[in-house]
Amino acid sequence: MSETETTTLLNFYNMLLEAERAGVTVLNELNMQVEDQQLKPILKKFLRDEGVNCRILVSLIHDLNAKPSDKTGAFVDKIRALDNLDEKIQLLIRGQAWVARKVKEFRFNLPAGSAYWFLKAIKIQHEENVDTLRKYFDK
Repeated sequence: MSETETTTLLNFYNMLLEAERAGVTVLNELNMQVEDQQLKPILKKFLRDEGVNCRILVSLIHDLNAKPSDKTGAFVDKIRALDNLDEKIQLLIRGQAWVARKVKEFRFNLPAGSAYWFLKAIKIQHEENVDTLRKYFDK
């Protein structure tokens, strides 16, 4: 892998890591706000998955002999700026879709092997999260 390809891959991994960290923060805060006993376990599962995704991304970055970003994505402030819980969940849906779309767009730049499959799993997980939340709101 060329230096340019490695840099591009690291930038992508760090962008996702920052987004997943934002997801952890947002989901943790939403879990404290939500009283709906059907929504709460859904958000707890998402929170656990986002934490696992952070660990996977940190490992992928370390595999490239690089240091992971210590930043958290701007998504946290966007969610906090909203007053209504329903609006926050709708933005969460868009955020989950954004991650899935970014992985899909970048898939041809991913190395073969474990990294490819880990990122594909993250994409699918986020697509399923979107479907789960949409079904919840369509009930």
